[in-house]
Amino acid sequence: MFNLIKMNLYRMSRAVSTWVIAIITVCFAFMQFGSLKLIFDDPFNMFDGSASSMVSFDRLDGVSAVSTFLQNSNVLIILAVFVVLFANAEHKCGFDKNLIGLSKNRWKQTLARWISAVIGMTALIAVGFGVMFGLTALFVDAFTLGSAVAMFKSLGLMYLGAVAFSAIFFFFTTLFNNSVGGVVSSLVISLGIFSLIEMLLDMAVKKIFSSPKVLPTDIFYDSVFMNFSHADASTKAILIFAGISVAYIALSLFGSMMLQQKRDVK
Repeated sequence: MFNLIKMNLYRMSRAVSTWVIAIITVCFAFMQFGSLKLIFDDPFNMFDGSASSMVSFDRLDGVSAVSTFLQNSNVLIILAVFVVLFANAEHKCGFDKNLIGLSKNRWKQTLARWISAVIGMTALIAVGFGVMFGLTALFVDAFTLGSAVAMFKSLGLMYLGAVAFSAIFFFFTTLFNNSVGGVVSSLVISLGIFSLIEMLLDMAVKKIFSSPKVLPTDIFYDSVFMNFSHADASTKAILIFAGISVAYIALSLFGSMMLQQKRDVK
């Protein structure tokens, strides 16, 4: 397993797409920093003191910086494209297919590939968030660190959510066995295209049950992740979020491994 992960990481580091996506991540981090500078410091007096109404938080601190970066559909799209391209490249690689074909435990290659994708995704998050956070801390006058413990707690929870998304993206790439299916599925999830359907389902459940304890939006992961706020969440809400994230990771990864184990190698 360890050797498979090392092999995947070596091939990942040599892939042009990896470096292109890394550059895109850094560029997006610069853009986010620029947006925060304009909104909170308003150096050109464009917003007349009402800029904070454009974002979902009143002050810019460490916790807000985490949510700004990781709870962003554009960041999720970047991560989705990275995971899909890496997984699909491995599916189409003749060496990889030969290796899988010779193995009785094909699920091990799938697990190693996903772990490698998570490691690469973690590096992208670290670089992107590090650039945005560093520039924001240095050059945005309205920034205050706040509680470092709260920031790292929020960062850990949002990272867990990103890992769950990677497992979902990985599953759809494995399911369709091509980049088109994986990219389309990941974009639909990342952009929240299901939100209207989820709202309609919520309305239907409320019509059927007078006071339902669970709504569809409490289960669909795009809604769970994008609406989660560590800053005002209770311990119970945090545990529920973590539990849902782990459940999606387990189900998506199990489905990916079973698909690879049962599928004929062509």
